[in-house]
Formats: sequence, structure tokens, C-alpha cells
Amino acid sequence: MARNKRQYGTGRLVKRGNSWLIRWYETEMMQDGSTRRVQRNETLGEISRKEASDILSQRVATSTNKPVLRARSTFAEIASQWEATIVPNYKFSTAKIHLNVLNKHLLPRFGERDVSKITRQEIQAYIAYLTKQGYAPKSVDQYHDVLSAVLRTAVEWGYIADNPTRGVKLPVLKTVRPKFALTHDQASRLLIELPDLARTMVGLDILTGLRRGELFALRWKHIDWHARVLKIEDAVYEGTFGSPKTEAGNRTIPLCDAALDLLSEWRVKTPWMGEQDLIFCTRFGKPICPNNTLRRSIFPVCDKIGLPRVTWLTFRRTYSSWAHDSGVAAKVIARLMGHENIDVTLNIYTQVMDSSLRSAAEKVGAFLKLSTIEHKKEGEGPLIH
Repeated sequence: MARNKRQYGTGRLVKRGNSWLIRWYETEMMQDGSTRRVQRNETLGEISRKEASDILSQRVATSTNKPVLRARSTFAEIASQWEATIVPNYKFSTAKIHLNVLNKHLLPRFGERDVSKITRQEIQAYIAYLTKQGYAPKSVDQYHDVLSAVLRTAVEWGYIADNPTRGVKLPVLKTVRPKFALTHDQASRLLIELPDLARTMVGLDILTGLRRGELFALRWKHIDWHARVLKIEDAVYEGTFGSPKTEAGNRTIPLCDAALDLLSEWRVKTPWMGEQDLIFCTRFGKPICPNNTLRRSIFPVCDKIGLPRVTWLTFRRTYSSWAHDSGVAAKVIARLMGHENIDVTLNIYTQVMDSSLRSAAEKVGAFLKLSTIEHKKEGEGPLIH
């Protein structure tokens, strides 16, 4: 084994058979705040001495210029600290989803890996593996997002110099299930067939565009009957109450006559009518599971009347689409729906209705017809033969 001496502090080249090994020192910070110099080793394979020397110089320069890093830790150790100190700041729904991804997918893959040795190429290979296994692009994007959150924390805490998830190529997101909004006729047919509780929930959601968590967190105290408004102050996810999804989610929504009629009719039918009681609840006064309502009450009616199966997001999209179709300004729709970004309202929740397409076609046709008449009056003859 041949050793090639270099100037002190610039690392060492070691020849092992036909391969090169490089060694250099880095400074690590210990848990008590003290620092120590540690030796790093990397086998480069069969390359020229000049190539090995250039790589070593890069490693030494990077070590010299980057901030002092903490002692090496595994991904699992960083993830454990992240779960204990960062995750509690997330909303309950977000925390649950993130931890499920972490425990089910990321820890089995990266748990025992030294966090400083997780490379961008390794993460790209993991993304390719998920894609080949048939995971939906949205799921792959979510796993990458959680992995990035953990490694971003490792950067902030000084365990690694940069986040290797940055720059990783992800599969193109695509809609698995076609988005659609209900027409006026479809909504009417659905509401006529639904039982009282489901009809009230669906009708109110179509008329207000509430998120499902906001809808199922409503209490009678949130209705101001005199002012004819609904105050959105809470959201619920799997029985746990919290604030709405965004800061803009805390809002007051005007209630139309149809919405007030639905609520008035339901209040005389439910035994839970106290100010603190949930408007929509189980027979024990507890929050309802939104998916149970879909499966037990709404899907069967959709199948019966030949309507594609709808979701709570369909009703929210219907509200946005109807409002847009009626000429309501995008900024107003966004505020009513609790969006901070108008683009979200237009690009995600607003569907162009068939009636709008027909109306646009007729308007253009009317303009062309008018132009033709004007040209005839001027004696220029018809534009279309």
C-alpha cells in the first residue's frame, strides 16, 4: 500500500492495489457543544492519481468552508428528535400523515443510514423505486416532502451542510380521478334523494364551499340568525378539533335564504340543538366521520340516480364553479372559501361548466352575426356563405 504525502492539512492519498483511498479531517460538534477533529475516508476506485488528488482537494475545501457540523447521527436519531420537537407544531391531520409516512416508508429505508451519507443520488434511486412499484405521483411527492422536512431540520441543527432532497426529480403529478362540479340539475336530484342529515350537510356545503373539516366542526353558536352569517372558527379531523387549515380560514360567511332554510329545518329535527352542540353529530353528540357519511348515505344515492360518486371536495368545487359562473370576482370567492391565494381558487376548485362553454360560444356567435349584419348594411356582402 503506497502512501502519497501532501502538505499538512490538505489530506492524504493512499494507493490500494489499483484503487485510490483519500483521507482528510473535518471538525465535528459534540452533544455538549465541544468540537473534535475526525478523519474521513473515501474509496475512489480505479482512477488516475491526478483525478484522486483533485477530488481530495474538493473534499478538503468543502470541509474548510462549510460550518462546523455536529457529531454524526443516523436518520432514525434525527427523525426521533424531529418527531419530538417539530411535529407537535403541525396541525393534527398533518402530523398524523407525516408520522405515518415516516414510520411506514422512510425509517425502513433510511433509518440506520448515517444522515451525512445520504446522497441526492440515493434519494433519486428511492424515488425511482417507488415509481416502479406503482406508487401514485402524489404519494411519491408526499414521501419526498416528509423526507425533505426531516433532512431540512438536520441542516438547521448542524448535522449536515445541505439538504440532499433538493434537486431530486419527481414524477409529474396527474389527476387520477377526473375533477368535476355538479350542475344545477345534478345537485337538485341528489338533494331530493338524500336523507335529512346528509341533505342538510350536502346542501350547506354546496351553498357555502366549506372544507369538510370546517363543515363537521360547526356548532349552533356559529350561526348568527339575525345577521344571517356563519362564523368559521374551528375544524375537526378524526375527532380532534383545531383551527381552520389557513389563517384565511377564520372567516364569516353570509348565508343565503336556502342555507338558512336548511339549517332551520334541521334544527327542529335534531335532539342536539344547544349552542355548544355540533350541528352535525352522531346520536351521542360526537363528531361524524365524513367518509362514513359518503359510504352510507351519499354513494348509494349517486349510484341510484346514475351520478358519478361525489366527495366533499366535489361540493366545495361546485360552490366555487357556480360562483365563478355567476360572475362573482375571484378575490371574493377566495375570501369566502378561506383561500389566501386566488390562484388556488381558480386553478384547483373552479371548473368551467358546460353551460359557460355554451354561453361563450353563443356570445362569440352573436358577435359574428352582428358583424355580418353591419357589413351587409354597408353593402359589402355577407362574410359567411
